[in-house]
Amino acid sequence: MFTTGRWRTAIGLLLLAVGSSAWGQSPVETREMGLRSGTGDHYDMIEVYGRQSADWVEDDLLRGVLPKRVSAQWDVSLGYWEGRENDSGFFAIGPVFEIQAAKTWHWRLGVQPTLISSHEDAGRDLGGPFQFTSHLGLAWAPPGALVLGVRVQHTSNARLYSSNPGVDTLSLEAGYAF
Repeated sequence: MFTTGRWRTAIGLLLLAVGSSAWGQSPVETREMGLRSGTGDHYDMIEVYGRQSADWVEDDLLRGVLPKRVSAQWDVSLGYWEGRENDSGFFAIGPVFEIQAAKTWHWRLGVQPTLISSHEDAGRDLGGPFQFTSHLGLAWAPPGALVLGVRVQHTSNARLYSSNPGVDTLSLEAGYAF
């Protein structure tokens, strides 16, 4: 699973995000960069993510349909799954809808088409390289630039392939809004 070096890197990046929040801007900005790390079914995961507002989605698709406290964003992730026998890199990009629950709390819901480099590990076949990652998260963004969150996600191929066991993951994220 995660080696000591990887855990040290993850903790160091988390401390960097926490320490740098004093110099940041308001968390109600249009961009966020961060790190997610988690564990789940047969895999440990670490990824770098970026999130940016999707103004045209909000203006052309959401306004008049959803309340103003709902915003649209694009989420791009580049990461690494460490399996029992095989490891896999992945790339995901897709929309995220953020619902402001309170002044500093936000629910995040999204789905991302995902490409994985290896779809087999320990006798488990995810079917193929093209998957979908759906997630639900809760983020805390106090004044400053720090954003901390927890995220539950499910990655599977939506029955595109004959094998579709899916992978469920629980992860923590630390981000920096700017």
